[in-house]
Amino acid sequence: MAMKRVALRWLVLWGMVGPAMGASLCGSDEEVFFDCPLKGSAKRVSLCGSRPLTSDSGYLQYRFGRPGAIELEFPRERAGSPRQFQLAHYIRPQVDRSELAFSNGGYRYALYDDYDGEQKPARRERGISVTGPGDTGKTVDLVCGNVSASRLAALATVVPCDPDNALNIGGCE
Repeated sequence: MAMKRVALRWLVLWGMVGPAMGASLCGSDEEVFFDCPLKGSAKRVSLCGSRPLTSDSGYLQYRFGRPGAIELEFPRERAGSPRQFQLAHYIRPQVDRSELAFSNGGYRYALYDDYDGEQKPARRERGISVTGPGDTGKTVDLVCGNVSASRLAALATVVPCDPDNALNIGGCE
């Protein structure tokens, strides 16, 4: 029993458990593609998908709030929802950056997962940037706390590529 507690504690510390333990805003029958508690807040962001999820079937939804008190769910309608998101991904040795964006009510939301192993020490940041409407819209960056899950790059065959994102060097295929 003590060995199981030690193993579970290790998994939690390394971010391998969390969403599966019911902390995310995703249901137990959903796939967790992104989840994190926000620093300095009791709120969290989650990106949840159906099982299975393909470009032609299933759904993908962004959720913001607390378990039992979701404040924003996008999109409301699940049909065709993967097409309402756009993905950008850049990878090279020691650098991996992913961004999943969508627009809602004139605001642009971008979930991000940035790893830079060239920094000493290596740096990893996850969170969501929200940009207000208009050309002069202010951007607010909400950074994830220590424990989070991110599998944004796994959505490359599900959601459209973002042709205007600088991370997609060389454009979309």
